[in-house]
Amino acid sequence: MPGADVSVLAQCPSPLPAGDESARALLEDVGLGFWLELPQRHGAETRNQRGALHRAADTAAQNILVEQSGTAWSDAVTAASAAAAWWVGFFAVIRHRGVHHTTLEPHPGPLHEQALGTAVSVVAHGMATRVLEAALRNSDDDPALRAAYCRAIEAGVCVEPELPRLVDELAELRLVDLVSTTARWRGRFTKYAGGTGAGQVE
Repeated sequence: MPGADVSVLAQCPSPLPAGDESARALLEDVGLGFWLELPQRHGAETRNQRGALHRAADTAAQNILVEQSGTAWSDAVTAASAAAAWWVGFFAVIRHRGVHHTTLEPHPGPLHEQALGTAVSVVAHGMATRVLEAALRNSDDDPALRAAYCRAIEAGVCVEPELPRLVDELAELRLVDLVSTTARWRGRFTKYAGGTGAGQVE
């Protein structure tokens, strides 16, 4: 993505609402405290500008929540999705310094902005699924929560056929790791079977 605005790619996500300790506790419970902390600390500040990656994250969260808001779990899903945009954007910014995920050759070829938007959506849905699973374990049978979880699972199933092509286009090791291990899909760890990366145990 030559000429891309780095500050928009690595834009700081909006913080959780002040005093929203229940949403923060839910994110901590599922092991995602760092997921928000690093973007908040290191994200770029941009004035009144929402990039394509943040729009993709917003869309992912809205499709899962369908107007549901004001609960700890909906706030946590929104925050985790927004952070997904930062993580994808950050790895896209440093992608030129990485290597191809299968050949380990440096300087992966260019990629399209649409691929990054799809990557954000995949990661956002994966993180939302983790949050909603944790919320369900502590829930007293909330129909809206169950429906949101079902929508997150459905989104993952629908995107699965696109994932091999997406991984091939992303190409760079860190981006591929982020997307392929966040999404719930049958090829989740196939990259490691070839002996590349740190896994090598699958």
